[in-house]
Amino acid sequence: MTDNTDNASEHTHLAERFPQLADLDSKDNDGKLQAFRDVLSALQHELDENRQ
Repeated sequence: MTDNTDNASEHTHLAERFPQLADLDSKDNDGKLQAFRDVLSALQHELDENRQ
C-alpha cells in the first residue's frame, strides 16, 4: 500500500510529463478521452523509438 505522498508525487510527475493530464477534472468526457488518446499516442511513439 502506498501513502498519499507517493500518489501525489506520481501525479505531479505525470502532469509534468503529460500536461494534458493536469486538468482532467475540468474536462468533459470527450476532452478526457482526447487527453488519454494523446498520452497513449506519445507513449506508443516513445516505445517505437526505443525499439529501433
